[in-house]
Amino acid sequence: MLVKVQTFRKEGRYPTASARATYLERDGRAVERATLNINDEQRPWAEMDKTREQYHLRGAVVGREYILSPSPEDMATPAQMREFALEWATRSFPNAEAVIVVHEDNKERLSKGVEPIAHVHVYVNTPDLETGRKIVINNQHVRELHDMAQDMSAKRGWSEQERYFDKQTERIRQIESKRSDYERRPKWQRLHERKNPDYEKSGLKGRISRHEYEQKASGTELDKTFIRRSLKEAAQAVASNSETTLKDELNKRGIRIEEAANGDLKYSREEGGRAFRGKTLGAEFEREALMQSIQTVRSHEYGMDIRGAEIELG
Repeated sequence: MLVKVQTFRKEGRYPTASARATYLERDGRAVERATLNINDEQRPWAEMDKTREQYHLRGAVVGREYILSPSPEDMATPAQMREFALEWATRSFPNAEAVIVVHEDNKERLSKGVEPIAHVHVYVNTPDLETGRKIVINNQHVRELHDMAQDMSAKRGWSEQERYFDKQTERIRQIESKRSDYERRPKWQRLHERKNPDYEKSGLKGRISRHEYEQKASGTELDKTFIRRSLKEAAQAVASNSETTLKDELNKRGIRIEEAANGDLKYSREEGGRAFRGKTLGAEFEREALMQSIQTVRSHEYGMDIRGAEIELG
């Protein structure tokens, strides 16, 4: 039995139990459901939110969700997974509120043309109802939760994962995943890495996004990025040479420049694509700001007379 955990915080995508419910129960995807220490079976998510507010717990964590997934060979039914998860949650979090939701819609398996596996999402609220304190999960607790699921699987004759605790030596051991580092990464990340595996080694990670890197590598930079860079280069060329125009310099760089309806300027790539007004590209690219920057450079760096100067479109 695979056991995965994810934590939800106030500033995240799911800042409340009710918010998480929109994912877990949308479009009738919850084929089985159970609750633990819940009074209002019709509105369990709202009850958990109300409980958490009453305890006034410190910190950003609002809840944790444990995903229990059996091996495909076990042929576990949704009802069996519901019963398994309820027992596991009762033993793991006897003093916590929890909602158990069974899904069958495994998108990755369906995309491969194979039958989905019934798996369970166990959402556990943060307060301990007995102590009034926040439930704290450390590494030892995570290992215990994992090994408990393996013990329960063994009793049912289901497949087991390697345990953290070696009963013979009575020591904690390091579990080596059977999957490679690549396989353990999120699906979206794996897709991106297949498209361009050099991003991690490029030295640009953290400075530009993976998408921007791929655009550069393929020779098709994002239009806005390309236009901004070209406009900066053209403005510098115009500032240093009064004989050239902004239109001429942009033409050299494959950019068209036109008057916009509101008196601003708009730019587009010659091979096509969207046109962007200066305001859309950024305040420094609006007509007045661009003109002022060119005049300032001409005056301060090149000593040119800027009286009556204007941006020449050619």
